[in-house]
Amino acid sequence: MFLSQITRKSFLLICFFFLLWYIINSFYYEQEELLLSDKNEGTLTEIHPTSPPTSSSNTSLTTIIDNNNNKNPLEELNKKFCGRPTCKFLFAYSIMEQETKANMHFRSFSQLAEQLNRIMILTNVGFSKIDTCNKFPFDFYYNTDLLQKEFPNIIFKSENDFIFWLKERDQIKMTLNNNNNKNIIPPLSILHTSIQSHKNDTNYYNAEINFDKNKCISKFEPLMNLEDPNNSRVNYTKMFVKSADLRRGRVKFSKLLTEVLTIDEEILLVNGRVLYPLFPEIMPVIPYNDYILNEAQRLKDKLSSSYIGIHWRLESSIPELLPECVQGLIKTLNKVIKEEGIENIYLATDYPLLSSRSQSSSFKEVTKYHHDAIRTLNETFKINTWVSLGGLKQLRKNKQYNIEMNGSGIQGILDKLVCINSNYFISGPKGCARVSSFTKSIADKRNDRIKNNDHSLLNVINRWQL
Repeated sequence: MFLSQITRKSFLLICFFFLLWYIINSFYYEQEELLLSDKNEGTLTEIHPTSPPTSSSNTSLTTIIDNNNNKNPLEELNKKFCGRPTCKFLFAYSIMEQETKANMHFRSFSQLAEQLNRIMILTNVGFSKIDTCNKFPFDFYYNTDLLQKEFPNIIFKSENDFIFWLKERDQIKMTLNNNNNKNIIPPLSILHTSIQSHKNDTNYYNAEINFDKNKCISKFEPLMNLEDPNNSRVNYTKMFVKSADLRRGRVKFSKLLTEVLTIDEEILLVNGRVLYPLFPEIMPVIPYNDYILNEAQRLKDKLSSSYIGIHWRLESSIPELLPECVQGLIKTLNKVIKEEGIENIYLATDYPLLSSRSQSSSFKEVTKYHHDAIRTLNETFKINTWVSLGGLKQLRKNKQYNIEMNGSGIQGILDKLVCINSNYFISGPKGCARVSSFTKSIADKRNDRIKNNDHSLLNVINRWQL
């Protein structure tokens, strides 16, 4: 029993000393952590901005500026976003043509961006336009990976990427300028210019403030405000281009264009209203998004082994002539069916297919002559369209694409691709149909394929007779 009591006393003593040791050490480490905390108070960790390819206009900003180093934070942002200390953009924010010509003009402006060593903004698309007023990103229509391969020396950024850069720059500006009570980061430097076809001689000159201001530019406010001198220093110019200079003198004109637009401004805002390419080399058509290509292939497969493609743009036709026009088309179709043995027919048209409105924003008046002509055609043959074949079904189910589906947007590209792939292609004569660049682009592509020995195509284009 005595030994047992000793053992218990020893155990209690050991516990007492261990508890005392623990209290002393805890106090010491707590004081040490407080000291370290005091030393580190006010030290900021720099988190570098990134530019995610799908950054949106409401991107949350997490950049924390470290003012204790000697680096210029704006230069650091530009290096990460643009690969160089100064970002210089070319933003062709409005191209006043429908998709076929807009596609060509965007390639011209990309060539200009390459000559000027500027980042090219991928302008939004929609309703058969390349225009910042539209809400869909550039890759809704186009394959940006293949575009990059066509222009390997250009950095391309989306509109959302551009907004991200504006936000980051604005945050740096507010932080540094407010802390130092002086303008370390200056306002945005911008040249706003318009390039327009004109009947007179080519001329480049200073323009009045806020000329031709596109209302959709306001969507970049307050980050880019052309009317606030504290936000943006803006110069305005215009270039009138004689059409003959673009038809026959593009080498000389492109040198002039590059020379006058070699400027120091960060942002070159351009709206374009020209008829012809700006550079002598005409780049290949911007490739379309894989989703549209796959849809075109699916419709082709639905049409079986062979089909006749028709492009009938009723806009600008003479309504009273349409009864005669449709009979001429029927006669031509019967002839092709008999001689070539092709029975399937695909119709690409601006006639209303999903609503009472035409598929083209510029085709306003659909008359009884138009309705009667299409009715007669449908009563004579089984006519297939992108709607009857279930084209773009997933987009049509989504309400955000309603306006696009009822206009001349993505389905116009689909029609173009299906007609390019048709075994036989026909279009209307003057008076019955509008002779358009859309039809020409189909014929040009078919001509290239026939030259490359594509024996599935039986003709380039035929126009039916009245």
